[in-house]
Amino acid sequence: MSPPRPLSELLERATPLQLPVPPDFTALNRTVKRVLDRWDRPEKPERDPERLLAEMADRIARRDWHKVPMSFATRAARLAFSAPWRDDPAHDRIRAFLLAEIAASTRAGFLNPMLRIYIETFAPGAVHSADLARHLKGAQSRLGAQWRQLLDHVPELLDPQHAPEAIATRMAQMEDPWTGLRRIGLRHPHAPGLMDAAHLAFVRQIAPRLDQRPEIERLLDWLRPAGQTARVNGAAEAIEALLRPWAEQAPPPDTMTLLTDRLTELYGHPRVSRNAIWNLIDPSLEKQLLRWLMGSDIRFLFRVLTEVERGHMWRDREDFWWTKYEQGLLDEVWIAFNSEGYRAATSKLPPDTRHSAYRFAHQTGEKDKSLLFMRIGNKIVVEGTYNFKVHIFPADAELSPKLYQRQYDVDHIRARGRHGAKTIPHLGDWQSRVSMSL
Repeated sequence: MSPPRPLSELLERATPLQLPVPPDFTALNRTVKRVLDRWDRPEKPERDPERLLAEMADRIARRDWHKVPMSFATRAARLAFSAPWRDDPAHDRIRAFLLAEIAASTRAGFLNPMLRIYIETFAPGAVHSADLARHLKGAQSRLGAQWRQLLDHVPELLDPQHAPEAIATRMAQMEDPWTGLRRIGLRHPHAPGLMDAAHLAFVRQIAPRLDQRPEIERLLDWLRPAGQTARVNGAAEAIEALLRPWAEQAPPPDTMTLLTDRLTELYGHPRVSRNAIWNLIDPSLEKQLLRWLMGSDIRFLFRVLTEVERGHMWRDREDFWWTKYEQGLLDEVWIAFNSEGYRAATSKLPPDTRHSAYRFAHQTGEKDKSLLFMRIGNKIVVEGTYNFKVHIFPADAELSPKLYQRQYDVDHIRARGRHGAKTIPHLGDWQSRVSMSL
């Protein structure tokens, strides 16, 4: 029998410890996110809210909860704390019952929805918000993990007086507020109520920095995060905040392009299928944006023409109308591309907006004709490509072309021009003749 080997020798020959490869949770986290996105969606509107509230009041009076699912109580709670029912004293008993249940319940399946109701029905200074906050604060140790995580990051959440500013302050510190808020437990950053108030506070906080491109891009991305619809509540305040820094001086060209492209992408052209949001904008700021759009449209027209009409030069026409624009003579501008130009122009729009709105029209007559429509004072002026003459119509004449149509036929423009329009060919000093006719 061989003698035992020294421990030192055994340790020298020992096989190094091989730790197992750490598990990859990427797929698991992705699955969790899909589940949350699918099931943690905003509630659908109630079909018969008065009937639901009446049944809730009846069950409270009879103390009958036999075979009543928790979802029934939370649906009734959502109504009782929402406008207009929260202002109706007839539902006071329902609200008092629900608040007492918050104080007594240990069930996260009830408390979690009640916190979400607090967030989504929040109104600054409202009694119902203060009541919900006070009772939920006493129950916060019994909330689910998602809401406890959110309260860890925003302890002021259940302080109605300071919650909007506190959330806005966190947002101002986030590179991407939409993603950042979801990461800390606020699954619906564009939800109504508290997030409407936080949005307005966020806009106020960053407004002094909205002359800086990164801040502009951050606010635009917040207004419509990737894959989401554009925010509606508070959009007017955000648009004004984006435009106001440039009321006295024009922004750099790339910033102007960013603002015109993204704002019309989000909320449409103010003169085309007008979104109601534009009715809430300071008229002077809307006029400022429209002027930018005119300049952008003129440049866009000739850029597309240069791309698709390689055998012709448009420099003299572009320079002439650009000078009129810079002189402040153009009041409105609209474009109608021929088929090739229309396809090229459409390809330059963001993919998800190419068919939901329109920034220019389609000229379906002669295949080589694109048109530039302008209102200059009491005149409608139509410029066209190749041998199309400048047409100048009285703006109030019945046969004058209308701006902002989806489709035009150049032959119809010519036919109308034969009945009262002045036409000027692009020959010799055509610029002087046009200028004298405006």
